[in-house]
Amino acid sequence: MSDILRWSAVETAAHIRSKDVSITEVTQAHLTRMGRANPALNAITHVIDGALELAKSMDAGRVPEDASPLFGVPVTVKVNIDMAGYPNTNGVPAFKEMTGPSDSPVTANLKSSGAVIIARTNTPEFSMRWSTSNPLHGVSLNPWNTALTPGGSSGAAAAAVASGIGAIAHGNDLGGSLRYPAYCCGVATIRPSLGRIASMNPNAPAERPPITQMMSVQGPIARNVADVRAGLTVMSKRDLRDPMQMNTATSGRARNDKITLGIAANPFATDVDNAVANAVQHAINAAKSAGIEVKHITPPHIDECAELWGELLFTETHHMTRAVVTQHGSSEMKRTVDAYQERFRLLDMPNFLAGLTRRVQLQRVWSMMFEEVDALLMPTSLIAPFENDLDFKDPTKIPDLIAAQAPSFVVALLGLPSVAIPTHLEDGVPNGVQIVAPMHDDEFALDLAERLEAELGTLWQNLPIWA
Repeated sequence: MSDILRWSAVETAAHIRSKDVSITEVTQAHLTRMGRANPALNAITHVIDGALELAKSMDAGRVPEDASPLFGVPVTVKVNIDMAGYPNTNGVPAFKEMTGPSDSPVTANLKSSGAVIIARTNTPEFSMRWSTSNPLHGVSLNPWNTALTPGGSSGAAAAAVASGIGAIAHGNDLGGSLRYPAYCCGVATIRPSLGRIASMNPNAPAERPPITQMMSVQGPIARNVADVRAGLTVMSKRDLRDPMQMNTATSGRARNDKITLGIAANPFATDVDNAVANAVQHAINAAKSAGIEVKHITPPHIDECAELWGELLFTETHHMTRAVVTQHGSSEMKRTVDAYQERFRLLDMPNFLAGLTRRVQLQRVWSMMFEEVDALLMPTSLIAPFENDLDFKDPTKIPDLIAAQAPSFVVALLGLPSVAIPTHLEDGVPNGVQIVAPMHDDEFALDLAERLEAELGTLWQNLPIWA
């Protein structure tokens, strides 16, 4: 079992194709790991009935010649997307029975590709925080240090995959909710280009509001970049229920063998933790060792990008979702959303429309920046992982926590692909960076991340649970 758990998703699928191991054995190994590891993490909200039976039925058939990269591979999905027969709670007690008959596109793609969904992972209330706790499913913990946040809102997904519960985890990202958990838990992810992965919840009573549609994406979290790529391949299969899906292969930019990586070590010209500065330097060293040229740059209008993200999103929140939070959220959650709204300007209609117009102008300026550099490397967060549930424990810290996540807001506003990778452990805590690429250059961003990962290594195997 120990060997099976240490296999990457890509390796697991290869062993299954070569019949070195059965899907049943692989599934049982991950279910057993879940039983042993989850009590210390509280990452799992629902264990999927029939996962082992599905594995047995797959073993009774044959492995297709064109088997997907995740055929037979155990995976988890976050509890805020639809899965037939299971509630999409979004961490809210009032939604604990919100079950429907249909799968979201991500769930459907995983199932049709032969992945074995073994569990659903936790999320904060309304998936709107940088910690992962709620009054329905409890507090999820960071496997490196249980006093620290595992990140949010996909913190449980990252904690689970780092600990060997599933080889791929699903998460989503509106303002860093894939990248920040990967950062906190020492694993890798991609926030795909907007439209790469189809997104919708067929059992929901209403569509997501428009700014959320424009900035929220689905994606994979895994222990290495090759597995992230495999997860992206499967999750991004075409689904006609999302009319905005645009699965373009590349941006079409011409590149030669010389790659220039822009470096924004301190993009907001503010204080950054020493651990964050060290992470960027580790990544710079890795890039140089990999033969990648580096160039220090200041990304255009980056402060404005971060601010506009908050203004658009929380103006929408005020008008579209605040009433639901007020009705169904905990007192701590309501107080936190109030703090978010106080931090960002509430836009009237003319300024809201002007903000949408300005977003396109900013996207254009960044697109032109990528003529100067092929991709951009910058911090994932401006601070090291902080105390778990700090926003609830000390609401006065919320403005500081918002400021620390500004690098993630920028990418979400612009809709660009960004790969987050770990760089090193500092005082036993993971740290890392993100690599941002032009729109639709998801595969190129993954290529660069793999080159850096080859120099930096991975961190997950240093967790005590792997000893």
